[in-house]
Amino acid sequence: MKRILTILLIINALANIASAQDERKFIREGNDYYYKEQYDKAEELYQKAANENSSSYEAAFNVGNARYRQEKYADAASAYKSLVKSQTDPKKLAECYYNLGNSQLGSCTQLLEQKKLDQAISLADSALLSYKNSILNDPQNQQTKYNYLYTKKLIDTLKKLQQQQQQQQDQNQDQEQNQDQNQEKDKQNQEADADGDGIPDRVEQGDNPSQPRDTDGDGTPDYKDNDSDNDGIPDSKEAGNDPKNPKDTDGDGLPDYRDTDSNNNGIPDSEEARSISQEDAERILEAINKADAETQQKVKEVENKSKSKHEKQW
Repeated sequence: MKRILTILLIINALANIASAQDERKFIREGNDYYYKEQYDKAEELYQKAANENSSSYEAAFNVGNARYRQEKYADAASAYKSLVKSQTDPKKLAECYYNLGNSQLGSCTQLLEQKKLDQAISLADSALLSYKNSILNDPQNQQTKYNYLYTKKLIDTLKKLQQQQQQQQDQNQDQEQNQDQNQEKDKQNQEADADGDGIPDRVEQGDNPSQPRDTDGDGTPDYKDNDSDNDGIPDSKEAGNDPKNPKDTDGDGLPDYRDTDSNNNGIPDSEEARSISQEDAERILEAINKADAETQQKVKEVENKSKSKHEKQW
C-alpha cells in the first residue's frame, strides 16, 4: 500500500511539473505577441496559461493587461476584480487596484463618447475608489496618486456638466410647456365664426346657445347673419377694430351690429348708410362748382362772338 501511494505521489508531482512547464511556455509566447502589440493573440496564450494553472497570478494579470490594450475595458476590469479577491500581498493588490482603476476610467471614456453621462460618472467614482485602495496598499506610488487626483477633478467636471444638462432639460421642458400654452391660447383665439364677420359665435349666440339670438327676427340667427340688425351695414363693419368686443358707439349696452341707431341721433343707421358722407358731399359740390364755372365761361364766349357779328364795319 505504501509503495502504491508513493507511486501516485510521484505521478502527481510529474504532472504538476509538466503543467507548470506548459504554463510558463504559454506565458513566454504570450509575452512575445504582447511586445509585438498583437494583443488578441497574447490574450489567447495568457488564457491558456491560466487554464493550466488557475492560481497563476502572472497569467491572470496578463490576461487583464492584454484585454486593456484591446480597449476591452469591462473584460479587463473583470479579470482584475477576480485577482483582488484572491490576493493578500500588498504589492500585488496595489497593482491590481491600479489597473482596475485604469480599466474603469477607460470604460468611463467610452460612455462619455456615447453621451451616457450618468453611467460615466458612476464608473469614474468606482475608478476613484480603486485608486484609493491602490494607494492604501502602496502609499509611495506617485502615478497612482496622480491618477487619483485626475479622476477626482474629472468627477467634479462631469457633475457640473450633468447639472448644466439638467438645467437645459428643465429649460427645454419650460419652453415646451410655454409652446403648449401658446398653442392652446391660439386655439382659443381662433374661435368659431360661422358668418366670418369677426365676431365669435359665442358672442352672437347670446346667453343661451341652444336658442341663439336673432336680432332682426328674419329666421337666421345672428351668428349666421352678416347683417344681424338688417340696417344695411355689415356686422363686420359695425363690430369695429376688436370684433371679439364689438363696438357700442352710444354706450347703451347694445353693440352697434345689433343697434339700429348706433349713435343715438334719432336717424336710423339704415338711412345714414344711404346718405353720403361729408367728404363725398364736398367733392360733389366742388365738381358742381367747377362745372358751373365752365358753363359760365362758355356763355361768355358765345356772347362775345354774338357781339362781334353785329358790330359795324367802317
